[in-house]
Amino acid sequence: MTRSLANRLPVALLVLASASFTGCSVFRREPEQKSITVELAVSRAEAVRRTTTAFREEGYPIRPTLTSGLQPESEPFRQGNDAEAVFHATISGTSRSSHVVLTGTYRRLRLRGVVKDDEQELKKSDDPVERALWNRLEQLRIAILQPK
Repeated sequence: MTRSLANRLPVALLVLASASFTGCSVFRREPEQKSITVELAVSRAEAVRRTTTAFREEGYPIRPTLTSGLQPESEPFRQGNDAEAVFHATISGTSRSSHVVLTGTYRRLRLRGVVKDDEQELKKSDDPVERALWNRLEQLRIAILQPK
């Protein structure tokens, strides 16, 4: 073995060992953000009111369901000509504090909306459709935080 290779071998082994002990965190990406949580210092009933008001004021009619009080979801809406989406909220809390978790799902539209892809969870990403939908979800968060 050459002298320079013999000098580098312990360093290479040390780097390899530390990467394996840390779970290869060097190669791991940050987990994808799939929801937005809104913490409120109001009762759960007030959080329901704020959320449903925000949905309506932002132009998302709420789909009537048995769980639309604590788990409202929007009617499907178009994101340009590229996708059809639905926003969901899950509301929980007590008489003193509550939190709202906002999520979304979407389907890409093909052939001018004749063909719909499988439903996908909305996540924060660089994809133009997901970025536009995520920005709309962020706007919904801001509307919930502002008391009316």
